[in-house]
Amino acid sequence: MNALIFNGTVIQIEAATFPVHSSLTWVPIPVGQVVEVGYLFANGSFNAPPAPPAPTLAQEGAGAIGAGLAITSTANGALGTFPLTAATQLRFASLLQYYDKFGTFPNKAATITVTDIDGKPHTLTAAQFEALYQALGDCLTLLEDCIAGIATALPTASNFGTIP
Repeated sequence: MNALIFNGTVIQIEAATFPVHSSLTWVPIPVGQVVEVGYLFANGSFNAPPAPPAPTLAQEGAGAIGAGLAITSTANGALGTFPLTAATQLRFASLLQYYDKFGTFPNKAATITVTDIDGKPHTLTAAQFEALYQALGDCLTLLEDCIAGIATALPTASNFGTIP
């Protein structure tokens, strides 16, 4: 087997070589040695690449926002995972403002149905909906603080993951 090297990195492995650009070099792989695409080649030897660095707090915060927040209800058990987005916060805020002004949700409803990130509907009372809004808002704010470099640690879901 032969490894195609570009700038000290294996970019391709082939049984037979073929003509390549002058910036590329074919190097025979010693029999019995494991070499994969991405391995490094220097001073005549192949080595596995170093492990990637651990994600930064900002990267972990961004990942957590993308994953959403798992919510459990003390009344109904596990509800689902809800999106941690500004759009969700804006929608929930407008629905709560409506409820505060008129004493019901739109269409004179006593409950509101919202969907989790999997599209599953959940019917909530006003108290549950307000608690969900607060939990999502608190978590989103703390995660945004991680991204901005204000916070020093990720929040834990146990701090906000339960509603009535």
